[in-house]
This record gives sequence, structure tokens and C-alpha cells, in this order.
Amino acid sequence: MRDYNLARAVTIVLSVLFGLLLLLALAFGLLGGKSSPPLTEADVIGTWQGDRGARLEVTADGRARLTDSSGWKCTPSGAPAALTAEGDWTIDWISDENPGILIKFTLDGPSVPYCGDYFTLDGTGKSGASGDGSDVRAHFQGQGGAGRETYRRTATG
Repeated sequence: MRDYNLARAVTIVLSVLFGLLLLLALAFGLLGGKSSPPLTEADVIGTWQGDRGARLEVTADGRARLTDSSGWKCTPSGAPAALTAEGDWTIDWISDENPGILIKFTLDGPSVPYCGDYFTLDGTGKSGASGDGSDVRAHFQGQGGAGRETYRRTATG
């Protein structure tokens, strides 16, 4: 009888733990709950201002211009420096990161390596109180550390 009660107690405890794990997974969206709207060109086109003075212009013709963004290592010396460059962009992102765009910059100079990065958006601004995109923040994925800068899209109109 004692073995039966112990087995029953273990079963109950394991069932409760499994239920809690299932609730946590649902709460954090790990089981494919409601997804956010897909990213569109309209979500990224415009002028983005960095909190450290950089400026990114993303245009509808697939071009982007970055001005005075600190901490980039795509320089002839490989040392972090401010980057001003133009390039092409496409909607793309790393699978385990927020959606965004991939920008491949074109640099002048003979010994400058390839320079590009994922510009990821933290939210599309389509939800929340305003839904006008004003609550969207973004950053370049690979430019962490001292060069990290948070961008906000400037108002249009």
C-alpha cells in the first residue's frame, strides 16, 4: 500500500510540474502563440537617428546611407572607428534574432574588408497604443559593446 501511495504522489507532482512548464511555454510564446505581423519595406524605409549621433537613411530603391556610426571594425586597420558609408539593403535577419534588414555597405579604399550588418528592429510598432511605429527601436546586430547604438525612426510628414 505504501508503494502505491508513493507512486501516486510522484505522478501527481510530475503532472503539476509538466503543467507549469506548459503554462510557462505558452506565456513566453515558445509554442507558436500569436506572432507579430511580418516585417515590410514600409517598416524600415525612412530616416533612423542613433542615440550617439549616427544617422541611417533607408530608401525605397534598396539603398541605405549610414553616417557617423561609432564602433565599426571595417576599416583598413581593423580598429573600431566611425563609419560613413552607402550600400544596398534587403529584408533579412538571423533566425534567432528580431526581424530586420541586411545592409551590405560599399566602401572606398583598397584594403577595406567587406562591411555589412543586420539592422534589427525591436518591434514593428504595429501594436500598442499608437500603432504608428513610434515605439520601434533598432540596432546593428554585430556592433555590440562600446559601439552599440540604439536607433529610432524619425517622424515623417
